[in-house]
Amino acid sequence: MNEIFKISKLLFILIFLYSCGVGEALQGKKRSDQGDEFLIDKKNPLAMPPDFDKLPKPGEANIKSTKDIESDQSNIKNLLKKSDIEEDASSSKQSTSIESSILKKIK
Repeated sequence: MNEIFKISKLLFILIFLYSCGVGEALQGKKRSDQGDEFLIDKKNPLAMPPDFDKLPKPGEANIKSTKDIESDQSNIKNLLKKSDIEEDASSSKQSTSIESSILKKIK
């Protein structure tokens, strides 16, 4: 029983060392034959953008005047009115076409 325990212990240690790759390290084999870490291209260092001085500073927001805001609002209202008119026209066209198709099927 004692000998079986020693043999199993020795076998366990050998399997553990083999799975860790100690045998390859002792033989001097490379870790990977597929690639070399020295062949990786290096990235260029960071550089300042050419128009960096033209960027706005924080707090220098371009504030619109009230006239600009009012004109924008009136333009939006006009666009909404036009879209409502177009919607009404298209829905009436659709309803008449649907009604006419239903009447044709009934006859």
